[in-house]
Amino acid sequence: MLPRRLDASLLADLWFFHAVAAAGGFRRAAAVLAITPGAVSQRMQRLEARLGLVLMQRGPRGFVLTQAGQQLYLAAQQGFAALGDGLAALQPHGASVRLVAPPSLALGWLLPRLGRFARLHPDIVVDLQADTVPPQRPAAPSHLHLCYLPQPPQGAVPYWPEYGMPVRSPTAPALEAGWPLLHDDSPWSVPSAPGSEWTRWLAVHGRPAGCGLAERHFNQAQLAYRSAEAGEGVALGRWRLVAPALQAGSLCRLDATPPLLLGCYALYGGERSAAVATLAGWLGDELAADAAGI
Repeated sequence: MLPRRLDASLLADLWFFHAVAAAGGFRRAAAVLAITPGAVSQRMQRLEARLGLVLMQRGPRGFVLTQAGQQLYLAAQQGFAALGDGLAALQPHGASVRLVAPPSLALGWLLPRLGRFARLHPDIVVDLQADTVPPQRPAAPSHLHLCYLPQPPQGAVPYWPEYGMPVRSPTAPALEAGWPLLHDDSPWSVPSAPGSEWTRWLAVHGRPAGCGLAERHFNQAQLAYRSAEAGEGVALGRWRLVAPALQAGSLCRLDATPPLLLGCYALYGGERSAAVATLAGWLGDELAADAAGI
């Protein structure tokens, strides 16, 4: 028989289940919860045993929710969101918003701008987390997720295009074998094949002049850009991330080929509260203003 009343143990297990369903798997949930995947698995087994239901099944691409799991996830999402709204309403002095953004964007673009937001809105505290999260609405009403996607998002989710162009060090000497291509192998907030951004450029413009067949791979865009600044190859720079280096002269465009549309930034959760809506509106203005400079 299903439990009729919540208790502390069941509520905790439901929170773990909600985290697993939102993250799309045990390992991602474990990273978010800062515990081991084994501990998450034990929690899920205990919850299924107590409810007498199968909530998840292993599929060809990982765990998927059963029909019962989908129903429970929806109920948990609504319940935790309502609880978060209630807690937010109890905060009379200011508000706190957690903004999760891709690491390279958080470090190279967002962090230098947040001081300006703080001066405009001293009553809103922004907790910036550099992480890659799935493109979906966050469960907590005080959270915002900024994702980088290869295609525009589905539904009424605001997004802003991102363009890119090959960049190198202005002092890098020409190499007899040509400059290596420098890759960010994890560009987007969804799984992708290594070298996906460069694949888009090569399909449209071909291999840039002066570039050889050698390649170097990194797991963050900023690492590829720093390697380019050191004269070690040519990176495919996203405009918002390399614009400061281009202005400072530590990077230059490889040639005059027009920038190519590489993807877009999508913002999830911006309608949840007044503070979140304020930050979301400011982010949209900042992203739009930078696009005008391309």
